[in-house]
Amino acid sequence: MVNFRQDVRYALRTMRKAPGFTAVAVITLALGIGANTAIFTAINALFFRSIPVQDPKHLVSVFTTDQRNRGGLNSFLPVSYPNADDIQHRAQSFSGIAVFADTGVSIAVDGQADRLVAEVASGNFFDVLGVHAAFGRTFKPEDDRQLGAAPIIVLSNGLWQRKFASNRNVIGKSVLLNGLGFTIIGVAPPGFQGTAVLGGPDMWVPMCMHEQIFSGFQKKYFNERRFLGFAIVARLKDGVSEEKAREELKSIGSNLESDNPIPNKGRSFTFMPLLQASINPNLRDVFTKAGSVMMAVVGLVLLIACANITNLLLARAAGRKREISVRLALGASRSRIITQLLTEAIMLSLAGGALGLGVAIVGRNLLWKFRPPFLLQANLDLTLDTTVLIFTSCIAIAAGVVFGLAPALQASRPDLVTELKERSGGEVFSGRWFKLRDVFMVAQVALSLVALIGAGMFLFSLHNAQKMDPGFDTHNLGMISFDLGSLNYDPQRAKEFQRRVLETVQAVPGVKAATLAANIPLFGGGVLRSVFPEGSEGSTDRNGVLVGIDNISPDYLQTMGIPMVRGQGFDSSVREDSVKVVIINEAAARRFWPDADAVGKRFKFFGENDWRQVIGVARDSKYVTLGEDPTPNIYLPLIQNPGSALTLFFRTTAPTNVSLGTIRTQVQMLDRNLPLTNVWPIGEVISQALWASRFSAGLLTVFALVALVLCAVGIYGVVGYSVGQHVREIGIRMALGAQPRDVLLMVLRQSASTMGIGLLIGLVASFMVGRWIVNLLYGVSTSPPLTLIGMAMLLAFVGLLASYIPARRAATVDPLIALRKE
Repeated sequence: MVNFRQDVRYALRTMRKAPGFTAVAVITLALGIGANTAIFTAINALFFRSIPVQDPKHLVSVFTTDQRNRGGLNSFLPVSYPNADDIQHRAQSFSGIAVFADTGVSIAVDGQADRLVAEVASGNFFDVLGVHAAFGRTFKPEDDRQLGAAPIIVLSNGLWQRKFASNRNVIGKSVLLNGLGFTIIGVAPPGFQGTAVLGGPDMWVPMCMHEQIFSGFQKKYFNERRFLGFAIVARLKDGVSEEKAREELKSIGSNLESDNPIPNKGRSFTFMPLLQASINPNLRDVFTKAGSVMMAVVGLVLLIACANITNLLLARAAGRKREISVRLALGASRSRIITQLLTEAIMLSLAGGALGLGVAIVGRNLLWKFRPPFLLQANLDLTLDTTVLIFTSCIAIAAGVVFGLAPALQASRPDLVTELKERSGGEVFSGRWFKLRDVFMVAQVALSLVALIGAGMFLFSLHNAQKMDPGFDTHNLGMISFDLGSLNYDPQRAKEFQRRVLETVQAVPGVKAATLAANIPLFGGGVLRSVFPEGSEGSTDRNGVLVGIDNISPDYLQTMGIPMVRGQGFDSSVREDSVKVVIINEAAARRFWPDADAVGKRFKFFGENDWRQVIGVARDSKYVTLGEDPTPNIYLPLIQNPGSALTLFFRTTAPTNVSLGTIRTQVQMLDRNLPLTNVWPIGEVISQALWASRFSAGLLTVFALVALVLCAVGIYGVVGYSVGQHVREIGIRMALGAQPRDVLLMVLRQSASTMGIGLLIGLVASFMVGRWIVNLLYGVSTSPPLTLIGMAMLLAFVGLLASYIPARRAATVDPLIALRKE
């Protein structure tokens, strides 16, 4: 302990004696450690921070599995309400099972209309989670026993702060929800946003009020076993293993399939721990890989910083050889010297870590500031908690050991006879061309190239994504969304409103066309329904396949610029009482009728007796993501399939922003109580669809540039140190007739050789990394050759430029002065 305190005090004195070196080292480490801490803060909030519920380790999320719809986004499916109700009554492995579903609602507070998200949940929802209100109360099972008898809501803490100005007198206040009066009974605790980490509802409503809250498909198919629209959270009983509970769910699934063979054919149930399911399990691998990529990149930045500091310490150790030799000669052990030098390195690293926390806070705030619009209200906890602080301390200490060990080992074994002589010159050329400092220079170059190429691949991916054809014309296209069901419009009134909104918008100067549809492309997708083609009853490949659907006005495809491939579109002959018809896309035609013309073919949706006849085939479009493979999709005429939640699309002659405000005003005048949302040009949707690519490319580019700067500084330091150590040798060469140009080329050639090895290693590593991250990229099957070559040339240029300055200084050495240095 005494030695440790002495080492710490000596390390602090050493740092004070070399303020320039200390400042450079601490700032360099702060950048590397701060970047790691900032990214880890986000990862910690997503993956490691517990949800604020009671005993979360015993909570699980239950999902439907379907043999006919497996893989990708269909691996873990929601549950139908009738199946969820049966699970509640049959399962014995759980002490409580709660059912819930999110839906959009219209809310009016003090005359101001807004569109928010409500979670309709069974009465035991809060009891199962073990969550108590911050004040007021939550609803209970007894509140949920009679349909329509509990018009009460529990507000999220975030909504309470935003909408009600954190007024505690909100309890008992009445608000209009979907045009009906509801009473606020409580406010959820801070940080609680249901079972999700990202997003979350604005309020909770008892399931007994589903008739008043749900609209559209959720209301129509509430009691259909085929409609997968609900989530389940359950609490395992004490002493019940996960294996036993899974087997019980499979048994229940088998029994329900026997009892209800048509809707439950091929379906069963499984569960995942809630702490894992708090991120959509179908997307968790994508989030995990994205987080791994980010941590790998900032890890590279830190390793480059460590290599940089290692070379600085190696150069500094050369000036301390006499000091260390004297200590060894006086009896100090080599281990004692190594311990002292490692203590100095770790103290430097801890100082860098302390400053890095400030860098992390700035970086974290910037990351959150540039989050996508759909996370604007997300309550993600990005505080630097104990886990983050432990992580920062660990990487600071580890970094100190990494960059301090090699210089400590080398400095602790000097040639005592040589070093104790009274001489001040640099080392004479020893014939060993490739030294330890060159190893770290190679590492810097290789790691920097990996970071640069990684950033280049993401930029290349972003460029490809921006050029991708979404399948519709985005030029001067705008939108406005509304939900008539949220104000309890009856079918006739809704139909009249739709007619008036189209007439009103089409009459606005500069509007070329206007149309209505249920879905917004590239904005979360739409409803999936099971398709049963005529004659495929015995087929397991095509029978009951889930397909996306969209309810559209007759001129939707023309307005959106989606061409018909064959057949015809919807026209005036399509009426409410006429034969039910559809238009499908090319992917659906290939999926269901690969060897025949789809026009004229028929199919049924599950739960319906009427056949749907295909009258046309439209070109494939993008529905969920820009990078998706061609996906089957079906267009239904809105007149035969009325919907309440719709989006108005309109195309203008001038840029959409010019007339967007006017169109919004005209639509709002039709019903001032109707909340209007997604009032955007279509470019906003495209921008949100590209957010992940743009954010990743930007962030990786910043980190790559930091790595490039650190690498350049490191190369400059290594070459400068090498030149300083060989001043006498250079003087002898010039005295024997060498020209300045020869010395310049000699230094550059040695530097280029070292960098060449680093570039070669970096290219191989980049190719391997590229194959690992390729599924996160658009239109990139492997590391693009132009990216590899371009980034290697950029790094080589920067490296040679950093080498040129000390090389030019070496070429101007005066031989007489150099030879006196002995």
